[in-house]
Amino acid sequence: MSETPEALWAKLPLEVQHEVDGLVTEHRTASAVKTIRNSGVTPRPGIAEAQAVYQYRMSVLKPPPRF
Repeated sequence: MSETPEALWAKLPLEVQHEVDGLVTEHRTASAVKTIRNSGVTPRPGIAEAQAVYQYRMSVLKPPPRF
């Protein structure tokens, strides 16, 4: 991983950040990872990097558990 999840998050366009946060609160991991990878950030984040950003946002947002 070339950069921290926080640094990658900061590079994402604001509209992508909002979309990812919505997906995180809905526990839609695959959709959030896909959105991060397709955000237009270069170089394109790998799957592991996108998953790390997802986990970072989970730790920040602390959404209630899904039942």
